[in-house]
Amino acid sequence: MVYADVLIVLNLFVNFFILKFTCLLCKEQCRFGRVILASLVGAGFSLYIFLPPTNIFTETAFRLIVSALIVLLAFGFTGFKSFARRIGVFFATSFLYAGAMMGIWAVFKPQQLTINNGVVYLDISPPVLIVATLISYLALSLIRFFSARQAFSGRRCELKITYQNKTIKITALVDTGHSLTDVLTDKDVIIIEKRVALHLTEKIPSAMTMGSTDAPNGFRLIPYSVIGGHGLLPAFTPDRVELISNDKNRTIPNVLVAISNEPLNDDYKGIISPTTLAE
Repeated sequence: MVYADVLIVLNLFVNFFILKFTCLLCKEQCRFGRVILASLVGAGFSLYIFLPPTNIFTETAFRLIVSALIVLLAFGFTGFKSFARRIGVFFATSFLYAGAMMGIWAVFKPQQLTINNGVVYLDISPPVLIVATLISYLALSLIRFFSARQAFSGRRCELKITYQNKTIKITALVDTGHSLTDVLTDKDVIIIEKRVALHLTEKIPSAMTMGSTDAPNGFRLIPYSVIGGHGLLPAFTPDRVELISNDKNRTIPNVLVAISNEPLNDDYKGIISPTTLAE
């Protein structure tokens, strides 16, 4: 037997984590309220399970329409290409999660599994489903993290950073030990030398002084810690950061650029995390 209230609540929870992981893979910041609204809409459409069975074409079309609506509510529309990419990531994440849940179902052996019109209802208690969802989310996050580290670790890459109509090109080290993120926005942070940053703005020395009123707009101090010490780095939101490649440059979204007062190395002037480069 399928209970509508349980179906909606559990699908709300599952949709929320699938959307959060989609945000993680797309490297985008989603407003909490929008993710909740999209999750609620997706949970409401799970009631489709109570309708008479439909053919595969109707079912597929319905799932595409619902997925597009959920992605639109969560992310908004910023262009067809990005919209299509988000839908693709959302679908892939949903399939991965479904596979993980089937594995959990095989272990716990629930008494009832109902599938109708592409909607799955597992007879799993809410605590078990919550724990299973958290485990799946953590496992997928770890797979993404370690695959990115292995793919990019130790490489050099060319970056183009634009800020206030000025552009610099630098070589950056892809460092697995670099995991600095902004505590307020959760954005990844790229570190560059002060000497090269001065080509973007001459007011950087002011930005590196606590409480300075002469710092450029958008500059602020973010905390960092390393072995043997900690401190604050001035950081700003660039107008654009691009990864330069032979075939086509790729924009790296949602990052901050922090400035190091210490010189880095002769063959690289910036440091970037492998997860920042992962698409």
